[in-house]
Amino acid sequence: MIEILLKNKKFIKAQTVDEIPLSSLDFHVMQFLDYGNTETQWLEKNFGLDFTIMKHYEDIEISSHFLENDKQAAFHFSLPFYNDEKKIIEQPIFIIISHEGLFLFSSSKLDNFLNKTYANKFRSLRELGQTAAIFEFQFGFISDYFADITESLSRKIKALASTVLIEKKFANNEMDSITEYNFSNLLVKELLIETTRVFRMYLKSNWEQKMDLKESIRNDLNDLAVVSDYIQFNFDRLDDLKENISSKINLEQNHIFKMLTVATVCISLPTLIAGIYGMNFEEMPELKNYYGYPVVLLAMLFAAILPFIYFKRKRWL
Repeated sequence: MIEILLKNKKFIKAQTVDEIPLSSLDFHVMQFLDYGNTETQWLEKNFGLDFTIMKHYEDIEISSHFLENDKQAAFHFSLPFYNDEKKIIEQPIFIIISHEGLFLFSSSKLDNFLNKTYANKFRSLRELGQTAAIFEFQFGFISDYFADITESLSRKIKALASTVLIEKKFANNEMDSITEYNFSNLLVKELLIETTRVFRMYLKSNWEQKMDLKESIRNDLNDLAVVSDYIQFNFDRLDDLKENISSKINLEQNHIFKMLTVATVCISLPTLIAGIYGMNFEEMPELKNYYGYPVVLLAMLFAAILPFIYFKRKRWL
């Protein structure tokens, strides 16, 4: 899928590059979804784009996330988003700005999620009259996006915290939720750090001298710094929840151990009496006593009840 925003503010779509009217094409933005070699080769041929950044985007070096030359500046960002299972995963998005216009590359899954979430914001994108303004919009959008997804994750963690603090007993799914949220928070933090470094690399680039967006991007960096603080707060809250659940588990274990101790004591004394009288020694006068057997039963009963009363007064139960 190819989506093109023209300079006359019209919007056209094409399934293949063969459907694009190249001779009369005057555009601001060209976006490719689920692109392949056919699309990149067509762009190399007609617009002279360099796709080195897409070939090395999995490199460990952060420098591979921003590449520039005299003709273009290329960016690689990884954005976290909710998949169909409502779990946060990451998807790469590439932005190439050249003298011809702005080129975007992403997956249809990420694009569908963004269109559903930010429909109004993308509609306002059509009103921008210059490619430089649209390019600036991309930086501001990424900054706002990290703030929004962090806020969404914070709300979920807050709801979980309310549930954990209200309940007196430990629920098995709570620890699974904490692990999932911790992983999601860690992923957002990692991608935020990468994004921040790409922003800073662009500020030092030669291409920035042409676009002159320093003030805007510095404001975006300040926003990302605030988002980073929120992410750290999420980590702190998750740690508190872990400690709370661990305390509940310890209390439950202590209660179980107390019950086992009481049960053991209450059973052991009657068992001892029964064992002694079960030996049937002739020297035991109770064996020839008419009330010997009922007395032994009462002794066993009291031997079981008295420890129970003792532990009850000690507030073990």
